[in-house]
Amino acid sequence: MSAGLLFGSFIGTIIVSISGTVAASVAFLIARYFARERILKLVEGNKKFLAIDKAIGENGFRVVTLLRLSPLLPFSLGNYLYGLTSVKFIPYVLGSWLGMLPGSWAYVSAGAFGRAILQEESDGGVPGGNGQLLTLGLGLLVTVLAATYVTRLAKDAVKDME
Repeated sequence: MSAGLLFGSFIGTIIVSISGTVAASVAFLIARYFARERILKLVEGNKKFLAIDKAIGENGFRVVTLLRLSPLLPFSLGNYLYGLTSVKFIPYVLGSWLGMLPGSWAYVSAGAFGRAILQEESDGGVPGGNGQLLTLGLGLLVTVLAATYVTRLAKDAVKDME
């Protein structure tokens, strides 16, 4: 939100998107190169983990993107967990960037909305103008639709595993 307050929606979203993706990539690489081999030794006979790892590895971009759109898995934890799986680095980075972009945009836009309120740009109308309100409404709608879609996909995946 502070990026929106300081830089506005567009520049703030660019800054947050780049910094968030870099941070996620560093956490992924730490997990991949410092913990993955140990985890694989621990779960060597666990067929369920190996099946999940294989599915994530084969569909890395899609899985990462969809789970980034969902609030079900905290980002910080997810960064390390993906590093422990067989997902490739480039699909992980692209999926993370794309999946985090709507949420980043929504939070930055909320900060920009706060900036508009502080600067009293509205001249008696909606703070930030009707365009800002429309942006926030669309962001909320997309978030609800994405969460619904990911929840349905997760339920279907669990049914397929049983």
